[in-house]
Amino acid sequence: MPSRKTKNFLGLSIFILVIIFVYGVSNIFDAPSNFPVAKTFLISEGESIKSVSLRLKQEGYINSPLLFRVFLSGYNHDRKLQLGYYQFSKTLTLPALVHTIISGGPKYPYGKITIPEGSTDKEIVIIINKELPNLLEKNILLQIEKQKATGFLFPETYYLVPSTNEEQIITRMQSMFVKKTEGVFTESISPLTEEKKNKILDMVIMASILQGEAKLKEDMKIVSGILQRRISMGMAIQVDVAPETYKVRGLPKKPINNPGVVALDAAIHPTISEYLYYISGKDGKMYYAKTFAEHKKNIQKYLK
Repeated sequence: MPSRKTKNFLGLSIFILVIIFVYGVSNIFDAPSNFPVAKTFLISEGESIKSVSLRLKQEGYINSPLLFRVFLSGYNHDRKLQLGYYQFSKTLTLPALVHTIISGGPKYPYGKITIPEGSTDKEIVIIINKELPNLLEKNILLQIEKQKATGFLFPETYYLVPSTNEEQIITRMQSMFVKKTEGVFTESISPLTEEKKNKILDMVIMASILQGEAKLKEDMKIVSGILQRRISMGMAIQVDVAPETYKVRGLPKKPINNPGVVALDAAIHPTISEYLYYISGKDGKMYYAKTFAEHKKNIQKYLK
């Protein structure tokens, strides 16, 4: 009985012969004439195989996105690619290109940063500066202010080449916000203009509060309903993550951090309830109350 390795080889061989037969050309795997030697190509976290193949075609690395995906599948690597920047010193045929990408090299030197959900601008700046020390913290903060990007710096993993500047990284993080929140808002936010930011600003501010006040999706939705109910009743929302809300009614003037999709969804789709108060107990669980008297009992029971 043929071994598994033999079966895989035969299967791949048949697959290649079928492709050649269907297209009827001998140079089916040749590199495009405009193959971009020495340029960089980035495969990002969470990017689909289809998206990668379309960009490879668009940027001149391959002739057919379909053939790239089929050939990749033939190597049993159709689920995950090696992330990062790639730079090719010479033109590559399709088989060579696929092999390079699934093996993860040669890669262009890059930095990797991971921004946790709920990170403040200052925390993000420190993370960036640690990986790319040539970008000064004050200059990154100035770029955030210039682009009015607070709240719109999407928490994600990013790969950065050493030449990345302050404007590029802040712009890219906002582009990721648009990409990752597609379908969350009722209207398209692409391109993310200042006008569109202003339209969704209250939702982003609320999401930033929820990111700091609750951990689980269900709790974020309940807390969202409570805070929006307080606002409608003319109460101060009084949240610990934004101390000014104990003195001034309504939401803070700008986001207090940079929230993720779950918090944004909770801000837009709150759970309506009769609760008006909540606490996070020492056990990490959320406890809710309809009246202030019930709220005080919860404090005594779960926080003392």
